[in-house]
Amino acid sequence: MQSDVEDLGPPRSGPWFVASRVQEFEGEQRANRLRVVGIGAFYAIELLNRYGVRLGFIEIPPLADVDQRFHVAVTWLAVAWIALALGVELCLRNRLFPPALKFASTAGDIVFLTSILCVADGPRSPLVVGYFLVIAGSSLRLSLRLVQCATVGTIAGYLYLSGFARWFTSRDLRVPRYHQLMVLLALGLLGIILGQVIRNARRMAKQYAENAGSNEGAGQG
Repeated sequence: MQSDVEDLGPPRSGPWFVASRVQEFEGEQRANRLRVVGIGAFYAIELLNRYGVRLGFIEIPPLADVDQRFHVAVTWLAVAWIALALGVELCLRNRLFPPALKFASTAGDIVFLTSILCVADGPRSPLVVGYFLVIAGSSLRLSLRLVQCATVGTIAGYLYLSGFARWFTSRDLRVPRYHQLMVLLALGLLGIILGQVIRNARRMAKQYAENAGSNEGAGQG
């Protein structure tokens, strides 16, 4: 059985490295498409909150809290976030995929999500679940280090959000301390669970390759 130390990263050469880079590239593509879908869905809900909808069989009144200033701020943040997604897509289409790209795109997700939450209802907003989606999306690249960084980054983002609600705004956005601890604990546990899933996938792939090589050698013998 391979040790946990060996699971921290693939070798820098050979078939395993090539296969892992291919999976990272395809995972980045999927994550970026989901990023665009998520931003579009979020902004559609923002438009519903701002203008409401009346279709006869369904009626959603506009929210009084969503004023023009809030709407403009969220719109610009959503546009900037989409620009990030377009930049990642441009890199992938041109086969520009440095190892740092997945870290940069994930960091961008955390920054934009935290910024939107600061404009919105802070830690009270249901959009806090986006932090969990960022960690889940990081696992698509099958990179243990990226999952670890995403977990630490989302925890830092939520801590900043809690500090913002307490010290840097006049609005009452604070949530009870136990609420904060539950969110932080859940973020940490999700990162640990997904990290273990990636470790197990790597062990299984290596064991399969070793067993396939052994069987091939025995057949030739």
